[in-house]
Amino acid sequence: MTTLSRLSNVIGGFVTAVLIPVAGYWGYREYNKRKAAAEAKKAEADNITQYAAEWKELYEKKERRVGELDAKIDSLYEKIDEYRGRVRELTEKNTELMIKNNALEFRKCNKHGCSDREPPSEF
Repeated sequence: MTTLSRLSNVIGGFVTAVLIPVAGYWGYREYNKRKAAAEAKKAEADNITQYAAEWKELYEKKERRVGELDAKIDSLYEKIDEYRGRVRELTEKNTELMIKNNALEFRKCNKHGCSDREPPSEF
C-alpha cells in the first residue's frame, strides 16, 4: 500500500508539475496567438492612424497657406484694378489737356494788339 501511495503521490506530483501546465499551454496556445495577432493589428492600425493624421495636418496646413495666398492675390488684383483705373483717368485727363493745348497753340497770337494778327482770328 505504501508503494501504491508513493506511486500515487509521484503520479499526482507529475500531473501537477508537468501535465497541467502543458495542458494549459496547449489549451491557451490559440488564444495567445489570436491575442498577439490582435495586438499587432491594433498597433499597425494605430501607426496607420498616426500616419494619416500627420498627412491630414500637412494637407490642412497647405490648404491654409493656399487660402492665405489666394487672399493676397485677390488683394493684389484689387490694387492692380485700382491703379489701372487711375491710369485710365490720368490718360483721359492728359488727352483732354493735350487737345486744349493744341487748340490754344492754334489760336495763339504772335503779334498783340494789331490788325494783322498771326494767325488771323475773330478776336
